[in-house]
Amino acid sequence: MKKQETEKPKKVVITREMVKEATDRICAENGLDEEFADSFWQGLLADDEIYREYVHYLVYQDFACKVLVDGVSITDILIWQIDHFKAQLDVDTTLTKRRSGSMVLLAFDTFLNMKKDPERYLRKLGEDTGTDYPGKFNGL
Repeated sequence: MKKQETEKPKKVVITREMVKEATDRICAENGLDEEFADSFWQGLLADDEIYREYVHYLVYQDFACKVLVDGVSITDILIWQIDHFKAQLDVDTTLTKRRSGSMVLLAFDTFLNMKKDPERYLRKLGEDTGTDYPGKFNGL
């Protein structure tokens, strides 16, 4: 039996300047203004854990999910936001579709805010999934 060679992960060197440039580019490509980009960047700089999680995503296009806020990960936030995005598609067929690429940035932004005020976001996560269900729009 031959030994299977396993690939070692390649070491990636990425500077803060490179992360900032990528973030600005993603914002511009997805209709997020400079005010959002600057606020998001300042939030990342203020939180090393979420910054590292974000860089992991930029480099590997995958979520590390090492950071949890009251048991909630970045993927939980993203899934919740995608659920809302799908509900918005029924209403808004222009702006929402054009900005679909910004979902990851918005999820990270929400995650940064959730870390500051977990109760508010846990309540939101539990209140409405965004999914259509019988009786949703008539108060049931």
